[in-house]
Amino acid sequence: MSLRVNIPVIETERLRLRAPQLSDLEQMVAFYASDRSAFVGGARDEAATFTSLTSRIGHWVVREHGLWHFEEKETGTFMGWAGVINAPGWHEPELGWTVMADGEGKGYASEAAIAARTYAANHFGMPHLMSYLAPANSRSVAMAKRLGATFECEHQLHGQFCHVYRHPKVGAV
Repeated sequence: MSLRVNIPVIETERLRLRAPQLSDLEQMVAFYASDRSAFVGGARDEAATFTSLTSRIGHWVVREHGLWHFEEKETGTFMGWAGVINAPGWHEPELGWTVMADGEGKGYASEAAIAARTYAANHFGMPHLMSYLAPANSRSVAMAKRLGATFECEHQLHGQFCHVYRHPKVGAV
């Protein structure tokens, strides 16, 4: 059996959403060593971060969708990730996103999430995604609301309390 992964490239006005790459590891290690990682699994060492990077590629192999890493088109600088997560414990596919500190406040996470959400609707048959958000993650909650998502219910994911925000059906935004 041979495994193949086809991770499409999506281009927006300022970003390129593409496959996770080994060259992203250094910035991912810095991210997971910072407090910024608190809402996406918490601190990880380099080995655990490498496993996270490679599991993203594996998610694409087994689910045929997953997280894109995104970079600035102009500079090629890795800025974060966005896409669809559907791992054990998830009750349905989730639209997730994370932005590196250098990209925060520039609208990159929103731009990437909208591109991923639109692609998921048009190519994966997922027109109405949700997002798991920690109530204390005020920046992601605000962004989800800007994207048109609304609070749906409280939930627990891997023993952690979260809120489910439902995104509007693509085309209804």
